Parts: sequence; structure tokens; C-alpha cells
Amino acid sequence: MSQIDPYLLIVAMEEAGEFAQACSKVYRHNGGKFELQCLSEEVGDLQAMINLLTEAGYIDLEIAENKRVNRENKHRKNK
Repeated sequence: MSQIDPYLLIVAMEEAGEFAQACSKVYRHNGGKFELQCLSEEVGDLQAMINLLTEAGYIDLEIAENKRVNRENKHRKNK
């Protein structure tokens, strides 16, 4: 990564915000079919931005994978 690309970071922030909003709508509408479809679409948008940030050298997938495993284990224990 030689130079920071503000465009990628800004779009990623926007997509993360849209994902958070979609989660809220699923909760507010008791998991309605339309809201669940929107949530899935937002996940796709967010995954695309994660892929682009990885390609640009912003994300280390090894670090991300270790964090993902730890987070999943933590939440599974709390159920």
C-alpha cells in the first residue's frame, strides 16, 4: 500500500453504516422477509468492500481470520 485511497475508505464506511441500519430494521420489523433480504444485500456490499480493501493492502486477512475465530468462540460460549 503506497498511498491511502480515501474513496475506498469512505465507501467502506458508508456500507458499514448501511449494514448497521439493515440490522436495526430486521430487529424493528421482527425479521420481516423484505428486511432480511436487504440485510443479505448489505452483507454482499460489505463483503465487496472488504475484498477491495484487502486487494489495496489495507486488511491483513490473517489478522482478520484470527479475530473472527475468537469472536465466534466468545459469542458461542455466551449462548
